[in-house]
Amino acid sequence: MDPIAPTTTDTGIGTSGVQGDNANLAKALGKDDFLKLLMAQIQFQDPMSPMADHEFVAQLATFSGLEQQMLSNDRLLELQLGQMSNGNAELAGFIGQEVVARGDMIEITSGTAPPIPVQLDGDAETVTLTVRDASGRVVATVDAGKQAAGAHELAWSGKDANGNALPPGPYTVDVAATDASGAEVGGTAVTRGVVTGVSFENGFAELLIGSRRVRPADILSVGTPAPASTQNTGATPAATPTPGA
Repeated sequence: MDPIAPTTTDTGIGTSGVQGDNANLAKALGKDDFLKLLMAQIQFQDPMSPMADHEFVAQLATFSGLEQQMLSNDRLLELQLGQMSNGNAELAGFIGQEVVARGDMIEITSGTAPPIPVQLDGDAETVTLTVRDASGRVVATVDAGKQAAGAHELAWSGKDANGNALPPGPYTVDVAATDASGAEVGGTAVTRGVVTGVSFENGFAELLIGSRRVRPADILSVGTPAPASTQNTGATPAATPTPGA
């Protein structure tokens, strides 16, 4: 006797519906229906042509394999959720800490322009910072002069080319540097600030530094915030910016 072929019923639920809350329903239907079909097949089989032993064993093996796969998927999901929970708890430890991370964004608050953190790959004869607003428009150009290789926090006035103070908000910075021979020197702006929170809005974790968002993978260093009176004192001072910078 041929094995009973699986039947299908249009329930109005697409294949994508077998997720989330429907996953348990799909699991229950798979186990119960298989056993019901198997018992019905045995009960109503032709006594003159009963199911062959190997067919019965093969169907049992199929059922066992499917059940084990479901259990494995459940265990993997539990493991992933556990890892996410542990990772989220660790990220909470960054709150209140000062971090330096890859990123070209700075933020002006209350008319105060913070120093621009920059990382240079080599000694530079000239360093020029181009500041852009949220729309990408160039609002200031800063001549930072000669700088050695390494990390610096370069001062600037926070004013546009006409000498007007830039309004509070986020800005991006491009770094261009050349050595004594005129060759390009690698340089990039980095983000520095105190972590105020952790966000999971976009499906992945991000640290909040003011209005800026930083992914944990972009963090370069973590430390305790320095007192306000001593912050930024270890940076190499910038050359006097060009007028309006």
